[in-house]
Formats: sequence, C-alpha cells, structure tokens
Amino acid sequence: MDKILIVGGNVVKDAEFRRKMAGRDAAVELQLVLEDLIQSKLEAEMKSCSGGEIELKKEEPAAKVTTADYERGQLKITLKIFLRDFSLENLQEALNTALKFLSTDHVDSLFLAVPTEATPVLGLGSGSGEDEDHTDALNSLIKLWNQVENMIQKEQVLSAGLSDLRPAVFTDLFDKSSHKPEKIQVNLKVCCSVPQELASFAKENNVDVLTHTDPEELLPEETLRNLLYPHLGREAGHFSPHWIVRYLVQVRDRGILAEKRYLAKLAK
Repeated sequence: MDKILIVGGNVVKDAEFRRKMAGRDAAVELQLVLEDLIQSKLEAEMKSCSGGEIELKKEEPAAKVTTADYERGQLKITLKIFLRDFSLENLQEALNTALKFLSTDHVDSLFLAVPTEATPVLGLGSGSGEDEDHTDALNSLIKLWNQVENMIQKEQVLSAGLSDLRPAVFTDLFDKSSHKPEKIQVNLKVCCSVPQELASFAKENNVDVLTHTDPEELLPEETLRNLLYPHLGREAGHFSPHWIVRYLVQVRDRGILAEKRYLAKLAK
C-alpha cells in the first residue's frame, strides 16, 4: 500500500462533529476528519487491500434531502485545492476526484492555494519585498495556472482564483496569464489587512478580493505522521499529503450550505 484516498463525510450534517469544531480552525477540522477515518477503517482496509491504493470513506446515514435532489443549476459548488508541490498531475487528479464524488462535470468556482513547498517564497507575508527573487517558483506557479486555464477551457471550472500570494507575485502572474484570475483570497491570520498594493491592483483590474482564515499549512506532515503511526509504525513517515480538496455546495435560491467535505490523497 502506497496511497490512501480520504473521502470525508458531510460535516454540515454531522451535529457531533460541529460541536467538536466550535471555535477551531480548518486544520483541526481536517485533522478530526482524518482521525475518524484512520482509526475506524485503515487497518481493516489494509487487510483486504490487494493493490497499491486504499480508500477510506465515511459511511453516512441516508439523508432526507441531499444535493442530488436539486437541479445542478440550483447549486453553487466552490472548490479549494491545497497542493504539496507544483505537480500538474496532482492538480488535475484533485479536480477529477472532486468531480467524481460530486457527480458533476464542473464546479462553479475554484481557488488554488499556494503549494506548501512554495509558501516561504510566494506566500503572503514571505520575502523582504520587491527585490526578492521568486522567478523559478513563479514560473512553476504559472504552469499550474496554465493547467487551471485548461480546466476553464474544458468547462470543468467556470471561474478561478488564487490564495495568499504576495502582491508582486500575484501581479506578475496576472500579467502573464491569458485567462486572468478573477479572485484573490487573503489570509487574515497572516496579514491583518489586505495589502494596499494588492487592493489597488485588484480594483483597477476587476479582481474580487476575499478574506479567509485557513492556516498556511492545512495538514503538516508531522500531524499526518502522528495520525498514521499507531497503525503503520515507521511506514507512517513515508506518507505526505499530495493534495487536499475542500468543497462547499450551496443551494442558490435558499441561501444555505448543504454540503462540506474534505478529500485528500496521502501517498509515499
């Protein structure tokens, strides 16, 4: 076994889970999802595994009303993808996996977080200013964005944006893109207010500036290792989160959040 696919439950419908989450952030939320599935399913799935990948999926009671009861046009699906590195394959796999479990051919909005390995160079709050050399990382990020542009061209994604980029990095990518990012998320945990340079650029170029409170690293490798070690021993240290997806499904005309799930690919 060298890959584990995590399919979390709908945390919106889980009252006990919501009680545990009171006052906590997204990192704790994901950790609780993983802890539940790893403790309850990992060892049993390993025993029956005949290949290199296993799937840990939350079993849920049948709901009276599900998103399947609505027409696709009544739903707004927002996806955020967290990558470990600049892998185009992982980006596409993350989207394809989400589309599969959502039973749809497109999402309305996609946000791409700064890959974990690039946060010290490209992330909001990193670097010392405009003279910081981010050329190599920026070029890799542009290739990722080109993949997002392909998703838009294929109508798998209707609109897309980025999260937590330094203003200089965002403007460089914006200028070099054919399909411009329509949104930029700013983490208020890292920066107490939206940088003026970014706010001015966004206003001039019709980019929506949004805020969020996701941690810089959603699933640190040490946290993952601690979750896996009781079941995998030393093998736990060989696994890392290649990608994480969080998706939200809202019912447009009712203004309610109907579904929120995490998907994750843990691999050696």
